[in-house]
Amino acid sequence: MKLKAIIIYFFLGLLSCNAKSAIGPIDIFLNENDPLEETINRPIFEFNQVLDKNIMEPVAVSYRDNIPTEIQSGVSNFFSNLSDIKTLANQILQFKLAEGTETLGRLLVNTTVGILGVFDVASEIGLSKTNEDFGQTLGYWGVPEGPYIVLPILGPSSLRDTAGLYIDLSSDLNVINNLDGTEELAATSLKTIDKRVELLPATDLINRSFDPYITMRSAYRQKRQNEINDGKGVNSSSDF
Repeated sequence: MKLKAIIIYFFLGLLSCNAKSAIGPIDIFLNENDPLEETINRPIFEFNQVLDKNIMEPVAVSYRDNIPTEIQSGVSNFFSNLSDIKTLANQILQFKLAEGTETLGRLLVNTTVGILGVFDVASEIGLSKTNEDFGQTLGYWGVPEGPYIVLPILGPSSLRDTAGLYIDLSSDLNVINNLDGTEELAATSLKTIDKRVELLPATDLINRSFDPYITMRSAYRQKRQNEINDGKGVNSSSDF
């Protein structure tokens, strides 16, 4: 079983064990904004912060400062091209045929002319990059968000997005998950570092806020609402 799947299974098991004692009936659980804040979410958030401060952030800063920008760009482009496979599948599930056609064009151009996506030729010729995941697809079809959840290592999520995350991570569409042993570990590590470098400016702002937990929660929920609504008709409410 994949490490990421084990982490999600562990957390959902913990969630089910603590839900009743922490917040009462299941109908309340599904509609509260953050009913697990004190019992589960903040402790896991603090664990993630310690892990990030001592391991992830230093590695990401070292990678950013010491690896040539051309190599960093190639790595980012490669993983971005892989993510277009997931995006295309979810655009089809949402009947976004025009956007799906453009994403398919990106895949064909970048995988061939762009040498497996190392070069983002598609953007240069006007094929726009979009992102869709299964959590967005569930939201598109009206599945409620459910409570806010902080996952070990993986960070902010919701009940709906955690279910979608498992589908995304375990799907055969994810090429990395089809690798074996050290190849999967190396690819997953490189992908994680690349993503952490991308998030460095945002996390610096969050860590300087009065309450990083609330800032992270608010930013995540607004970002997800914006993504599900394609930037249209977003509720401006906030935790602040």
